[in-house]
Amino acid sequence: MSSKYEDISWLPVEGPRNFIESYGLGLLFSANVFGAGSVYILSNTGAQFGFTLLWTMPLALLVDMGMHEMSGRLATIDEPLMEYISDTIGSAAGKVLSVLIAFIMHFWAISNFAVGGAALAWLTPLDNVYIGIVLTAGVGIALVEMRIYERVEAAIAAVILTVFTIYILLVMGLDLPMGEVVSGLVPLMKTDLGYLATVVGLFGTTVYYPNFFIQSSMRPSKGWTDISYYRKDNFAGIAFVVLLSMSVIAVSALTLDPHAPTLTSPAEPLTSAVGAWALPVFVGAVFLASFSSATGTLFGAGFMVPQAWGKDTRFGDKWFRRTVEVLVLMSVAFAVLLLEFTAITPVQLGITMPAVNGLVGLPITALALYMANRKFFDHPLWMRVGFAVIVGLMFILAAMTAEGLYNQIIGWL
Repeated sequence: MSSKYEDISWLPVEGPRNFIESYGLGLLFSANVFGAGSVYILSNTGAQFGFTLLWTMPLALLVDMGMHEMSGRLATIDEPLMEYISDTIGSAAGKVLSVLIAFIMHFWAISNFAVGGAALAWLTPLDNVYIGIVLTAGVGIALVEMRIYERVEAAIAAVILTVFTIYILLVMGLDLPMGEVVSGLVPLMKTDLGYLATVVGLFGTTVYYPNFFIQSSMRPSKGWTDISYYRKDNFAGIAFVVLLSMSVIAVSALTLDPHAPTLTSPAEPLTSAVGAWALPVFVGAVFLASFSSATGTLFGAGFMVPQAWGKDTRFGDKWFRRTVEVLVLMSVAFAVLLLEFTAITPVQLGITMPAVNGLVGLPITALALYMANRKFFDHPLWMRVGFAVIVGLMFILAAMTAEGLYNQIIGWL
């Protein structure tokens, strides 16, 4: 193992380069999680349910850390999750499953490119969402073509830190009622389908299953053989995005009324509190979050599909890039067609697609991670039980919301 990984601490003291080396993968995961869809899901959650769903974020942190623990352990032995799946169910079935999951996974990119295009059209004289979608996707392809992982890691880290700074500036202008914030951390379950669909949407956008395919494939790029490195990196990145998500929910609960969200609606109430600059700054943050999340999400497919075909794929190699770029082009085409021929809006796409992924891709990935860990590791009983509970939770949440999500999508179409 390279000496540059031997002294990873919680607070690197040798500058930004060491910080990125130690926590860049976690920041990449954060950028994938906090896409444009997350902005509107979180804002809509605060507007619809106030502070009552804040409790889902700490729970999502625990669940996410459990999932990352399983995928990180696979990374330490250089056993990508998709390779395990193909070995278990057979090559032909593995190929079919990889394409199916990649197709579902690219729904995130569809929604992010749609919102990114709308944001770019709003910010510039373009005034054309379709051109904005193409340009946003072009930025994503340029990111892929950087090829060298360390460069991509640094670029995405810069983007997500910029988005974080923007939101902190917006939050600082408000006086949050801390009593209500604390009360929202107390778990509360309801049988209302809208409430349950929102819970799954929050888990679907926070417990982000493409990250697990990415992490289990990162041994050649990161060189880490000790799970503690992945664990520290994961905790920093996921805790970062959970705190950011809780801030967005709390601010929206304080400032927004229940309504159909639009591109700028989460920031419009902020203009009276912090100034007119809040609106363009917010839309700028939405654009940055869109292209980084859309492309970073597809990195999971960039590993997964070639691995199912028996390729020893590394980040940025030819098979990785071609897979991601094909899915980017598909995402652009689907985004334009959906916006042109249905009543759905970019923001509605952003809110719906994480729930779709939470319904389908997340339970499958959770089960595969659990079975892979059973095969390759002799975990203590408490850890096996904990992992089993996480997998069961993913399936229960999916089953509870399938009907409500289906009716919502049909209504928009």
